[in-house]
Amino acid sequence: MGKLKSIAQIMKSNATRIILVILLTIFLVSSLFIALKTKTTSLGIIPDENAHFIFSTHYSTTLGIPEDTEETYIWGWYIQQNPFLYYWINARIINLLNLIFPKITNHQLLISLRLINVIYAMVTIIFLFLLSRELIQNKWWQLLPVFLLTNTLMFVFLSGGINYDNLANMFSMAALFFLIRVFKHKHFLHNSFAWFISIALGTLVKYTIVPLALAMAISLIIFTISQRKKIFPIKFKGVKTISLSLLSLLLLIGNFAIYGINLIQYQSLRPPCREILSDSQCELSGYEQRYDEIALDSKLSISESVERGYPSILRYFFVDWVYHMLMRSFGMISPEAYFPHETINLYRLLFYWMVLLGAFNLLYWQKISTISVHLIWITIFYAIILFINNYNSELIYGFKQISLQGRYIFPIIGAIYIIFTKILVKTPFRILQWVTVVFTIGLFFYGGPLTFLRGFNTFLQGWFY
Repeated sequence: MGKLKSIAQIMKSNATRIILVILLTIFLVSSLFIALKTKTTSLGIIPDENAHFIFSTHYSTTLGIPEDTEETYIWGWYIQQNPFLYYWINARIINLLNLIFPKITNHQLLISLRLINVIYAMVTIIFLFLLSRELIQNKWWQLLPVFLLTNTLMFVFLSGGINYDNLANMFSMAALFFLIRVFKHKHFLHNSFAWFISIALGTLVKYTIVPLALAMAISLIIFTISQRKKIFPIKFKGVKTISLSLLSLLLLIGNFAIYGINLIQYQSLRPPCREILSDSQCELSGYEQRYDEIALDSKLSISESVERGYPSILRYFFVDWVYHMLMRSFGMISPEAYFPHETINLYRLLFYWMVLLGAFNLLYWQKISTISVHLIWITIFYAIILFINNYNSELIYGFKQISLQGRYIFPIIGAIYIIFTKILVKTPFRILQWVTVVFTIGLFFYGGPLTFLRGFNTFLQGWFY
């Protein structure tokens, strides 16, 4: 009895840690199941997986950055003046595996890179938990953002495949964590360097991280100016500080070599294909062919789109954009697609309810910390840029949701789930708080990775070995 009582006490005192380990274990099992058991098709298991694998193997032919070839630009991407870090890292892993296992097959290399992506996603979740601890005091509430992310179906599905989003999401979450530590006055210099290194690595993975970097930089500048009396003078000394500064300088040069040159020479962060390659090369691009086949004769103006019966900007945001973004976050997009039609309205109801609950908290004069204001600003800025890009695409393609993907919101999904949790924590009426929590946990658990692990939808069974 004494031993049982002792075990019970240990479990009680470590209950939140045990729950965290369970959440991480469920995520790991789910993502490994996808990585190891999902059938490999000519298109891959997740969006653009085969293209990412081809680029990775192409990069493995040189220690630097290779030239464009027909095999690469036929996918619609080009190498020149584009972020390269994801492929470069994959290439070095391929080189190492080929050195250790000379007879390794392409399929085995593909599976190996999938497993590396599982690690990226796991580290993303760990950084989210660390961020949650920085911003939320209660140990149980700290677990909610982790639970939400590990039960976001597209995030879990994406983690089991080869895609640069996994590495970009990891660096984005790390950057947000270090930035919040700066705002909490936890070693301003070192955490500022850690933030810059993380976000600079992220922009070298994917150019869509640049708006996030801009929003974070604006917040950091405002914070530094407002808190200058507490921050300055800064003691710039020590091996660690010098090492971080040199690495930051190197990454700054690397980013300038891509984005700085692009802005100076092409007036764009990511120049169109025909600015980089020849017309004949670009015509082979899958994106160019899709554009020719699907795009309207000319891009619509906002007024023209409304005249043709397409939604106005506000209607598109609240009715269409939110709906499709939720559908593509809590469903799965691959060469095939699974959309949670039976629960999507519940997710949408939860989204609008949380907006109303947040507004109610403001009207109830709940105090919002400066750090929360920064977090909300960063989230809104990135979401607005994403929305503008999506709406611009709709004007080109005639509102066919061509470029609308739930995974594009994932660089800030950790911030969204932290804000979600803090709204619940601040809700003054317990009945509203707990009804919302129970509904949320039930919905996310029902629509999470257990959806396919338990064979919930027979359509998905054809995806697995």
